[in-house]
Amino acid sequence: MTDTSTSAGTLSLTFTGDGAGTGPLTWAQSVMWGPMQWFGKEANQFNIGRALVLPAPVAPDRLTAVLRHLVETYQTLRTRYVQRADGPRQEVAATGAYDVVLVDDQGDPARVGDDLVATLTEAAFEHEAQWPLRVGCARDRAGRITAVALVGSHLAFDGWAFTTLTDLLLDRLTGAAPAPDAAPPAGGVPQPLAQAAFQRSPAGQQTSRLGLRHWEQGLSAAPASMFDLPTAPIGDQPVERHLLDSTAVTAAATALATRTRTSFSTVLLGLTTLILTAYNGHRTAVFKLIAGNRLDRDSRDLIALNTLDALLVHRVDDDVDLLTVIRQLHRPAFDAYRRAQCDPAEVRRVVERVGRRRGVAFDLSAYFNNGHRGSDWATPDPDPGPDRLAVLRRDSRYSRLEPLSKSDMRFYVAASNLGDGRCRLGLLVDTAYLPGALGETVIRGIETLLCAAVTEEVRVAEIAGRIGLAPARRGTDWVSTPVGWVRPQAVADLVGEVAGGVSAAALVDPTGDGGVTVYVAGSASPQELHRRVLDALPGRPGVAAPTEYVICRSAPPAGAGPDAWRDMPVLARGPGRDA
Repeated sequence: MTDTSTSAGTLSLTFTGDGAGTGPLTWAQSVMWGPMQWFGKEANQFNIGRALVLPAPVAPDRLTAVLRHLVETYQTLRTRYVQRADGPRQEVAATGAYDVVLVDDQGDPARVGDDLVATLTEAAFEHEAQWPLRVGCARDRAGRITAVALVGSHLAFDGWAFTTLTDLLLDRLTGAAPAPDAAPPAGGVPQPLAQAAFQRSPAGQQTSRLGLRHWEQGLSAAPASMFDLPTAPIGDQPVERHLLDSTAVTAAATALATRTRTSFSTVLLGLTTLILTAYNGHRTAVFKLIAGNRLDRDSRDLIALNTLDALLVHRVDDDVDLLTVIRQLHRPAFDAYRRAQCDPAEVRRVVERVGRRRGVAFDLSAYFNNGHRGSDWATPDPDPGPDRLAVLRRDSRYSRLEPLSKSDMRFYVAASNLGDGRCRLGLLVDTAYLPGALGETVIRGIETLLCAAVTEEVRVAEIAGRIGLAPARRGTDWVSTPVGWVRPQAVADLVGEVAGGVSAAALVDPTGDGGVTVYVAGSASPQELHRRVLDALPGRPGVAAPTEYVICRSAPPAGAGPDAWRDMPVLARGPGRDA
């Protein structure tokens, strides 16, 4: 450990910590690794930031001493994430240095702190070369630190971990926690290297197997996509982001959670599910839920990313009221969160295996995230009436963030607690699938339905009309099948494409379950065609493998129509699936 050195614009500190080593990524880190690589420079959208205005200025030496202690105590703060021949790994350093950006507070530490967070957030992290935390601070004319800005990579932190870290820093700077040189807690602190080791142990693998069983069961009944819809033209920035800050949401959702004996999260999830299914015409919803699962002391104290994807598959009944849906959803949502702890590499294999068995490529791009830490959504209005809700709604604030050029999510609803009874709803929508003003309609519709359900019965069948949501319009060339909505001609086009660019036609049995039979001219077997179709399905919502392939010697004459295929000489027919 060396003394702090100062230079213009920088505070520098070196550290020496225990527990250096290397290991595989944890399950949570593995889930985030792929999107980080895919987004590249645009991964800066995942950065997490917070500005801390200190109640009383502190000396620079105090700040660097507290930072050094945190870096030496928590492996995450001295970890690099690297690609190696055997896959991505986390590498924890024993020694190193941090440079802290130093700026003048200009007599306004709150504003300067926020500006500093914005500056530190602009660039994506280079995880092989940089620590996953950026620190800046503002100083007054006497050289004392008045505000601290922290920005973390989402590969290293989730909201819980980042809040824990910033609270620790603030408490130790203000003297509300043990001094920086205090001894660590008995047994040490939980660390991500130890978590990764547990996940590979027999006990960790047993936990994973239980989670994978949940995924397999859910996917066996799930639609292939929530976005099997006609697509709309898009521009260069097709992904919209909407925000609604609302005390009415907090008051109404809290009241409904009490009334249904569920939770704030279940209430919002229920509304999210109902609005999306009202739009896309589905009876069964499939969502990924962002699951933190900090259920024990070690996970609560872990300063590292700990979120995983949970799978929710839930059938929606049109002939009930909103509160009934919320009650029905509570247990499936609980089970989904409970079974989220599993190896994401194995999850991907399950998704692939079940998809190929059902003849689909799953598009699991609808997400929900209750980002609030804990369940205490404090509200001064635990049982508001319609007049009070109307007053609260007048203070709601809607805004839009800059759009994005791409996202691995097509639909994402998040809730976070801003304090003072305010809930921030965030919504991300891919306008190829939810075009026009649908984003604003959806996020405002959540508030509208919550408030209405507090004072009157809201039927599921009424939801679209109550919020002015125009359901997606599919032409008569779409059919409902056990795997979702399918456009038979698109299925035939795909079969003809993988058969070598030959003619093909799709016929639907009007008395059946919507299964599609494709007639195609060629010599490939049903089994070979099916394998080619499965390989070509990813990225094509609204297309699924046909239930049967009929291989004909030749195509009917041009203009003869689809039914003419039934009269052509047949070489082979069958489902193409393995027995």
